[in-house]
Amino acid sequence: MSILNSTAAILRLMSSLKRGVTVTDLVEHLQFPKSTASRVLKQLAEAGFLERDASSLAYQPGLMLLEVTHLVRRNSSLTDLIEQALRELCASTGHTGYLSVLDGNDVLVLRVLPGLHALRVIRNAGSRSPAWGTSTGRALLARLPDTQLNAQFRAVLSPANDLPMHFTQLMDRLAVVRRCHWASAVNEAVAGAASVSCAVGDPHSGETVAFCLTFPSSMADDAEIQRLSRLLCAAAAQIGKKVGDPYWFR
Repeated sequence: MSILNSTAAILRLMSSLKRGVTVTDLVEHLQFPKSTASRVLKQLAEAGFLERDASSLAYQPGLMLLEVTHLVRRNSSLTDLIEQALRELCASTGHTGYLSVLDGNDVLVLRVLPGLHALRVIRNAGSRSPAWGTSTGRALLARLPDTQLNAQFRAVLSPANDLPMHFTQLMDRLAVVRRCHWASAVNEAVAGAASVSCAVGDPHSGETVAFCLTFPSSMADDAEIQRLSRLLCAAAAQIGKKVGDPYWFR
């Protein structure tokens, strides 16, 4: 078990440092004795888990790890990963879950996971809403560049159109989402409903999916919204790291 624990610690260190590691790194960060650090890295390289760069002498992930990573990506789509995490969140909170994507100026519901509370399915798979008016939509929009947002929504959300939100208000709310990585809504798209959302993108497939927990607005006090945001962000960060989403590395 000691070699397994050492291997896990080394891989976590690589992930944390975002680079290859040396004997010195293991001594400084993991408190390995120098002889142990040298021996373990050499064993992992001989087994194919790591490869040593000839110029920097740092150990990088080897071909074996890269092949396994590719297999995980191929067998687990972003949508499936998010649905699995969301099912666990729905079971633990009792709230209803949604998976959604952007489609033009709308947010499109892909999947619905009914909760246990009185407020269950309030939108069906395939339903649409203006992206700017939902928490899932804003979680997705916050990932887009300002130039694209300006092109898509400045005219739509002009004060002349008499909508509940103007473009400047949207940008103010997206700035908050970009800082905290989650969005919320209370009595917006659906009266009596509240939601908290996150979004994860797969840079390899180009797919970006938002997921949310929806619940009665009577339960939407600050404590509950903050609790759900922590749960969602933790799940999103785990998935984001798995698919390589830089949004969740910051």
